[in-house]
Amino acid sequence: MTQVVLQPSGNKGSREHYRNTIDELVDLAAHRDLLGEALFQHLISLFPSGQAPMWGVTPGQGDRNRASWQKIELGASALFAADKQIFSRGMIAAVFHNPPLARRLWGIDENGATWEYMYALDSVEEVNIPYAAFNAAVGYKSNNIIQGFTVLSEEKSVAFLQTFPASAVRVEWPATPDEVEEARRNLDGDLERRVEAWQRAEQSVLREALLRGLATGECALCGRVMDSRILVAAHIKKRSCCTDSEKRDITNIGMLNCKFGCDELYERGFVSIDENWSMIVAPSLTDDTALAYVMDTMHTSIAPRPASAKYFAWHRQHHNFE
Repeated sequence: MTQVVLQPSGNKGSREHYRNTIDELVDLAAHRDLLGEALFQHLISLFPSGQAPMWGVTPGQGDRNRASWQKIELGASALFAADKQIFSRGMIAAVFHNPPLARRLWGIDENGATWEYMYALDSVEEVNIPYAAFNAAVGYKSNNIIQGFTVLSEEKSVAFLQTFPASAVRVEWPATPDEVEEARRNLDGDLERRVEAWQRAEQSVLREALLRGLATGECALCGRVMDSRILVAAHIKKRSCCTDSEKRDITNIGMLNCKFGCDELYERGFVSIDENWSMIVAPSLTDDTALAYVMDTMHTSIAPRPASAKYFAWHRQHHNFE
């Protein structure tokens, strides 16, 4: 898909909405009454964990936003922007009009409107793309500010995606030695400075701490030893929900997960680790192939990590294991 949607979300209300329905996800079962059975079943088929990131826009002056929303194509990339940079992106997996659900999730604005033109997202990832880099990619003036919900033209969408292709890998590697050293210095400062190299390098510091320079590593969830390039340096607790001190807790916040299935299952909340260090499986995981992978390949328990217990507890609570 070569369509890009711009979604400014820099004001206080938008930040709160982002935390409540993208960072924290929407429990589909809790809103089944307003989704309706057909849409509920469709969303469950897209999000088997029972939780989905959601966003919406108001009709806008003269129904401007509604007209743009009607142009959205499934699979489009939605870019969330604030503070002169694009800070996250996701793939639009479903589009639906639902004023009652929007009012329940977000209330109404000062004009009595609600964010009723909605969409659900998949593969949401943190990015750090300054406006200047975005403007250069799509051909805008260097001082252009992203304002207003916008569906980019095909030409500009293609230009952006060619410059910033979507990535299914949550940790970029390798960083340069200079970037790693810069990240080490900046771990003592403000971790929310949105500079792309520092973000990538911070992630690389986590990876370096877990691999200790080795060319191979062990997946924490299945125990298989493999090439380090096939391992993801994952946050046990979602990074965007960590405090600064938790992000700096390099020794305990991360674990190595393999790309063959363990990372995806953990990231989406299909499996977790209980207080006794045993693997637990979400009831929503019903796919036979995935269940066979869990039963045949993944550990039934992991080695105790007391200093990481609070992060695993967050993961269980966040994904409704307790």
